[in-house]
Amino acid sequence: MALFREISLLSSILLVIGNIIGIGIFTTSGLIAEMVGPSPWVIGVWVLGGLLALIGAACYSVLARQIPKAGGEYAYLFPSYGALPAFLSGWASLLIGFSAPIAAAALAFGEYLEPYLPGLVEGSGMTKPVALLSILAVSVFISLGLRFGAQLHSAVTLLNLGLIVGFGVLVLWRSPVSENLGPIFQASLLDSHWGGVGSALILVMFGYSGWNAAAYVAEEIRHPQRNIPAALILGTIAVIGAYVLINFAYFGAAPVASLVGEIAVAKNTASAAFGSLGTHFVNLLILSAIFSSLTAMSIAGPRVYFAMSRDQLFPRWLSEVDPRRKLPLKAIWFQSGIAMVLVSIAEFRQILLYSGTILVVFTTLTVSAIFQIQPQPGTLSPFRLLYRVLPALFVALNIMILVSSGIANAKTSLAGAATLAAGVPVYFYYRKRNGSSS
Repeated sequence: MALFREISLLSSILLVIGNIIGIGIFTTSGLIAEMVGPSPWVIGVWVLGGLLALIGAACYSVLARQIPKAGGEYAYLFPSYGALPAFLSGWASLLIGFSAPIAAAALAFGEYLEPYLPGLVEGSGMTKPVALLSILAVSVFISLGLRFGAQLHSAVTLLNLGLIVGFGVLVLWRSPVSENLGPIFQASLLDSHWGGVGSALILVMFGYSGWNAAAYVAEEIRHPQRNIPAALILGTIAVIGAYVLINFAYFGAAPVASLVGEIAVAKNTASAAFGSLGTHFVNLLILSAIFSSLTAMSIAGPRVYFAMSRDQLFPRWLSEVDPRRKLPLKAIWFQSGIAMVLVSIAEFRQILLYSGTILVVFTTLTVSAIFQIQPQPGTLSPFRLLYRVLPALFVALNIMILVSSGIANAKTSLAGAATLAAGVPVYFYYRKRNGSSS
């Protein structure tokens, strides 16, 4: 049941980047512009959300140094709050945190790939078969071995990051930037509707979700005391830079009024800058981002079920490690199977709605565990921020986001709560069966 330390620092950083960047950055900026209006907040919320994600990454770095175990939130909550909250975080990861987003990403991959499949007409109903095949293909690639899977994901993520930076730079180069960005930055930050800024920040935080990816594979990263904090922080900083750049490109390429409320903001921006060729470039960019996200989630998620199984709170076979491939193969295929079931029975929008605010609940609860850790003797005053001030700020801001989200999306929040409630009898079943105790 021992994992193998085969993942380098660079692969760890790219795992974080690939887990964060998904389809959201290409679809939400127009909605955010509708919420905050033509003000500096159209870009400012991405900076503010990035700083909040960076605070979370710094807090997880402290936890990773104290508890260098696989499983992410599950591993940190178990010694801090006991077996039941830890189990429910793993249960949420299984159904909401990884399997559902994998299914949604695969369906989106099918939607964007379908027009390029030879002999098929767009809208011919091949989206779900393509989605199922994409999950199957990623699972096969990941199952070839820990080192191969990490190298594959690193290559795809580097390509994706290069395309994003190239897209942003080229759009800014070909666009009347001062003409379009001028009215935005001439407005005052204080003139915006603060309720709109809060709602926009909720969308942004979901766009940054995944900054904690390196924590899930903590037992497979070389030199974890040094490399896990570096991967969490450097990966998050890289994504902040990419997100801010691409939003400058969006609003520099076209007047903000033409993008307000638009879902296909990336396509509109590319069309304004490159004409008809822009649409194909953006499709390639989105397909690359989705594939990178699929591989990242397929690597990170199974380590949660591995950790739960090792603690006898999930089926024991999920903690088996293939000695040749150095992977928890059964956990990988277990997650892929659930994602494929979700693809078969649900639609893209339904899966997105299902992936609600429950994950924010557990990241907030996890960061609050730092308050139980005493700074080591001799810790310099500036570093004590990591133990008290930054966690308090992260928890307070996330509670505000959760309250706003819960009010605005009551049905989604109730669905997430029902999913957690369904995990309670499962927990007591395995606890009684295996004699586990908290």
